[in-house]
Amino acid sequence: MSIPVTLTGVALAQAGLRKGLALFFSSTTTYAIPASGWYRLSALGAGGSGAASFKSTTAPSASGGGGGGFCESEVYLTKDQILTITIGAGGASVASSVDGTGAAGNVGGATTIVASGVILYAGGGGGGSFSNVNAVVTPGGVGGFASGGNTVNSQGGAGGAVTGATNAANSGGGGAAGSPYGTGGAGGAAAGSVACAGGGGSITFAGGAATGTTSNGGGAGTGSAGAATASTATNAAGANRLGRLTTTASADGITRDGITAGFGQGFDSPTDPFRGLSGGGSAGSATTSVKSGSGAGTGGAQGTSGIPGPLGGSGAGAAAAATVTSATPFFGGGSGGATSFVAGPATSGAGGPGLAAIERIG
Repeated sequence: MSIPVTLTGVALAQAGLRKGLALFFSSTTTYAIPASGWYRLSALGAGGSGAASFKSTTAPSASGGGGGGFCESEVYLTKDQILTITIGAGGASVASSVDGTGAAGNVGGATTIVASGVILYAGGGGGGSFSNVNAVVTPGGVGGFASGGNTVNSQGGAGGAVTGATNAANSGGGGAAGSPYGTGGAGGAAAGSVACAGGGGSITFAGGAATGTTSNGGGAGTGSAGAATASTATNAAGANRLGRLTTTASADGITRDGITAGFGQGFDSPTDPFRGLSGGGSAGSATTSVKSGSGAGTGGAQGTSGIPGPLGGSGAGAAAAATVTSATPFFGGGSGGATSFVAGPATSGAGGPGLAAIERIG
């Protein structure tokens, strides 16, 4: 069971004195360094939101949002030095409920950490785009740019592209955020003849593409890409860091999705948290895809996609005759696109919000 804990200013300062314990910051603030020493500063940009399109007579398609950038520095800071932390907001959710009127996704906000001699910038992912034209390829939102890190500067993964098809509904998956492992995985593309939804990317691999009919790409895991088999509602998920394909759990066997996790907001460890992400993705679904593990993406769905673990992208939603919704990622990932043919509305999730972490390492 998860027990909420509120830290007082004194407790926060005492925690900051400990080595090997990351402090997470999910809202804009300032922070006074409690003791001179070496610190690891990590900034994660917010994800962009996927587009949405409902159209009953032509070719509705909506691409996924891009993941936020990630940067990191290891620096010596002195006691009472002030860090100014700005947290980017996820790109706002969009909906299409009027026949033929699509909605482009929104850009995620940048996260920055600024102090004397330190400027970390983790840009937000771009929003997805929509189209109602047959055979037109619509790219996904670009991944967020990152700069200023002296150890890591990683771009977010791009949202999944889509190809319009007459009397169909295609949606691209959301891109994952950048991480210490490099550029985030792209969202799965969608190019089918009937209602296809791409899977969400993980921090290391792309979400599964969706082609053929009623196909839902698998969400990527931290150990492999999501499956991209044509014309099936249950494309397999990507494996976790140990190569296990049958679970969304992390390498230690525990599933931490950020919603039901007991500690650390879904991260596997409070020590060097962005390197410990090791979860598996979730499979595509004919109804609602399940949540994924840490760092992984969720599968595309014919109804509602599941919520990905931290930094993962959400799968898209696409349906021939139903309302659809893509999920809002927990932190940093882009949300999938959302399209519906015959019945609306189609609603994309918001992009995952940004995050910052400070950890004393010496």
